[in-house]
Amino acid sequence: MTDTERRNGAAIAAEWWRGLVSEEPGRRATRGTRRAALARLRRAATPIEVMQEPEALRLIRSLSWAAPERVAILAGILAYVREPDDQRIARAIGRESFDEDKALMSEARFRRLLQASGEELMEPLRRLVRLNKDKANVCDLSFSVLYWGDKVRKRWIFEYYGVSDSLRSSRHVSDATPVSSET
Repeated sequence: MTDTERRNGAAIAAEWWRGLVSEEPGRRATRGTRRAALARLRRAATPIEVMQEPEALRLIRSLSWAAPERVAILAGILAYVREPDDQRIARAIGRESFDEDKALMSEARFRRLLQASGEELMEPLRRLVRLNKDKANVCDLSFSVLYWGDKVRKRWIFEYYGVSDSLRSSRHVSDATPVSSET
């Protein structure tokens, strides 16, 4: 799978999210139906519960190459995003600079998030979105969830601590590679 194909998965998820939160008339379902679907997705406590929602199944079908549980986790997280943000998610919750201690998410909570895998990933990332005032870069968040593994974790560490720009310019941080199911 190429970088473009991987990024397209994040774009598909972002379009799915926009369809759910959109106030535009003429979208796939009525506003009330979309709001009800989002509420059910937010109440779902596990990926299996998320999969019981038809809107989540639409996303799973659209991302048929990805592990269904991973896509369900993504749907359960994106249901909490109410507003898009341009800033990468780890940057948004991290330090202003490496030398500064203040961050939106505490370092201890961030470390626990990095240790999460599989089904454990849904709740800490939901908490992260809520902590960021229900805002997130939907493409970055989608890409991160779909490809959660050591390379994504490394990128998040660099962005959280505010060192990603200097490292990226020297090509020490590479993009993630896809994972099939659980990493």
